[in-house]
Amino acid sequence: MERIEFALRNLRGKILDVGYSVGGIHEKFIEKFGKDNLYGVDIETKKDTGHYKAATAEKIPFKSNFFDSVFAGELIEHVAKPHFFLEEANRVLKDGGVLIITTPNKKSLVNRLFKSYHTPIHISLFDYNELKAALGVAGFAVQEFYCRPYSGENCYGSRNKWSFLFRGALHHLLPKGLQEQMIVKAVKVT
Repeated sequence: MERIEFALRNLRGKILDVGYSVGGIHEKFIEKFGKDNLYGVDIETKKDTGHYKAATAEKIPFKSNFFDSVFAGELIEHVAKPHFFLEEANRVLKDGGVLIITTPNKKSLVNRLFKSYHTPIHISLFDYNELKAALGVAGFAVQEFYCRPYSGENCYGSRNKWSFLFRGALHHLLPKGLQEQMIVKAVKVT
């Protein structure tokens, strides 16, 4: 299952898409959930509206307990202080709210071989145990976790699209801890 399918199946109610302006996943959310239920935060937002705000993930400008779901696709690795983002996600979510995070697995074999995630814009890489611990500290419990190979869907603007075929084949041979992209569904418990 790709991350878009996973998100469409697991998001509900009022949804905040953090970092919504990159890639086309936000348009899929609008198609399924409608504009009235979708909100976004991004540093690239040109004009603030009731639903869309120019802001960082570490300081979300929406009121507490407002959202049923928060989606952060390929975002947390770009955040300087990811614990602030997780605390903010917890603050804006209602009790029992869902947080979906997709992010590179820093222990993936592909990353170790090719250093593909070691770029200046990846400043907060996690492995699964580190991400689970950070979520726990922020008041979340992991409900689902799986990995996917990177594809054109998650590597918007990638110069190495030729590698997706190789990555997909290798993915199925590796144990989960060495696979590439982590997809985590966590639930607010505090």
